[in-house]
Amino acid sequence: MSRYDRWLDREAGPVVRPYAVTGGRTDPAGDTVLDLITVISAADAAPRPAGLGPEHRALLRLCRAPATVADVASDIALPLGVVRVLLGDLIQKGVITVLPPPTERPKARADLLKEVLDGLRSL
Repeated sequence: MSRYDRWLDREAGPVVRPYAVTGGRTDPAGDTVLDLITVISAADAAPRPAGLGPEHRALLRLCRAPATVADVASDIALPLGVVRVLLGDLIQKGVITVLPPPTERPKARADLLKEVLDGLRSL
């Protein structure tokens, strides 16, 4: 038995506890609030900082196109709290940006509403 056997689950692969990934932190760095529907994107011209862990690099790859925090968390298969902490790190380093929410909700067109109403009445 090697000294690394306790860190490997034969079926699941390497086992690392979430608190080890975040260094024991439970809140993201900085003031940014990362809700489930917050849209994030990798910064275009930002150089990739040295010393990023594999989880940080995976998040950067997932954020090449704008995505919500919930989408990124489900794609990376880490707990949401861990993803928020890691995204906070990347925001602080300037490699990920938080996109502003839409300022104006789209307005429904009257003709579309009339078609929906007519369709409901025909049921």
